[in-house]
Amino acid sequence: GGGGGEGGGEGGLVGGAAFEGECWPGVSSWVDFLQPRAQQWWAQLYSGAGEGRPRRWPSWLHAWNDMNEPSVFSGAELTLPRDALHVVQGAPAPSPSSVEVEHRLVHNLYGALQAAATFAGLSARAGLPSGGERPFLLSRSFFVGSQRHGAVWTGDNTASWDQLRLSVQMVLALGVSGLPFAGADVGGFFGTPPPELLLRWYQSASHLPFFRSHAHVDSPRRE
Repeated sequence: GGGGGEGGGEGGLVGGAAFEGECWPGVSSWVDFLQPRAQQWWAQLYSGAGEGRPRRWPSWLHAWNDMNEPSVFSGAELTLPRDALHVVQGAPAPSPSSVEVEHRLVHNLYGALQAAATFAGLSARAGLPSGGERPFLLSRSFFVGSQRHGAVWTGDNTASWDQLRLSVQMVLALGVSGLPFAGADVGGFFGTPPPELLLRWYQSASHLPFFRSHAHVDSPRRE
């Protein structure tokens, strides 16, 4: 989410800042990542390359794009309404230079474009070692091509044996789909795993490409 006037100006927000919903910060607007200027504005938050913008994302710090399906708590489907409008710029002839499209047509692109913009900003930071350094980026939402930008995980799971079994199946499926840098929340995001389940989950997840113990704020610590 972002406040009105951010996102590269009001026109850089989904619905031109007309759409507001609820997410973790409260009342929020959403950056329209289908617009190049919105992508550039987002990337500058990491690179510090914007006019008058100090570099504030250290070269040793990396990023996690969460809730980027995008998640809208107040939405009927917990995401942007299907008829929320995005602006697609640079459409080929005979179309006009920009057209409005409904979110239902571009939903799967949203998180992938955010991750691409984040990766671009992280890669452009000053102070990186000579020859550059590939940044680490973790994204909950992804699409075809997202493997170029970072790791992914399978989202909010639960502390159960069925979910442990499913986590292996899902990560393997992601791997054969071209997204090999993937993992699942070890121990389950929701709930409290009994000791035997947590032990077996740690053992199993140690063989996955991405390993992370991650749980809901109301779940007991299990590191």
